[in-house]
Amino acid sequence: MPAAAGRAAMPDWLDRGVLIYGPRKAGTTLFQNLLDGGEEALVYPAELKIKRIVRQGHGAPSAETYYAASRISEVTSPHFSLDHYRALWERERTDGTTRDVGDLIRFDAWAVFSSLTRAGREPRMWCAKEVGGDTGRIVGLWRQCFPQGRVLLIVRDPMMIARAILNDRRRKGRRPAWPEIVSEVLDAARVVAAEAQMLGDPDVLMVAYEDLVADTAVVMARVAAFLGVNPAPVLSRPTLFGEPVVVRTASRETTEVFRPAASWREGLSVREQRIVAAAATACRLLPRYRVDYESLRRRIAGGRPARP
Repeated sequence: MPAAAGRAAMPDWLDRGVLIYGPRKAGTTLFQNLLDGGEEALVYPAELKIKRIVRQGHGAPSAETYYAASRISEVTSPHFSLDHYRALWERERTDGTTRDVGDLIRFDAWAVFSSLTRAGREPRMWCAKEVGGDTGRIVGLWRQCFPQGRVLLIVRDPMMIARAILNDRRRKGRRPAWPEIVSEVLDAARVVAAEAQMLGDPDVLMVAYEDLVADTAVVMARVAAFLGVNPAPVLSRPTLFGEPVVVRTASRETTEVFRPAASWREGLSVREQRIVAAAATACRLLPRYRVDYESLRRRIAGGRPARP
């Protein structure tokens, strides 16, 4: 592990940051857990909340502000010391030195690695995830901070995303009003449409959620080849620091990858189906939200650029 002697000792692998990005309920957490477990890439175990930094729009946040948005406190693993992580950040927050966004993110990844409780070699790269928000600005900020890094995009049928969100709300005892349902469909379509514009970029790999759960080993082998890491079997099952785990956002209590319902209508009330269908129709009329998802999925599989 890196010595906790100060920022000057930051290792080179921190410059090779890989961003996992997609809409909410599109499988970003599953993708994150599938990438975990190998020795060549450290996978940051929570969401970085880069969209908060992007929304601020006035320079880098302070170390205190950055740390306050951390979700690491929600991570529970016998292989990770939260107390050690907090101690490292305590020194960083009271240091008084101004850091740019890239430095804060690098330090965060280093603090996670330094807080692992089992010995392991230094990775060659590291991965983090973000969901939703302003797609272009989030990906742009990441690429600005990590010129040597890569981007992994995951997309999913916007109507299936809406279904997943509504069923999640139902499990929590909520019944969204129609404007919220429309907003969820529009937001999912907006993000997928923005992601589609990046298909064909040599430093970006896009995968479809439907293919990831149907042919996990095949898709993850493609991801491994893109990143230049060993396509080990562990990349085909979700883990946290190498241990099998139930994906935190999954709708089933299983450590296996499973296929969701085949139809976006499944589990939705007639009212919800009508609202989702109407919102999807509106998306096809608005350029910012318009995406031919099946065409996009075929182009992802074929490695060809997507049409606008």
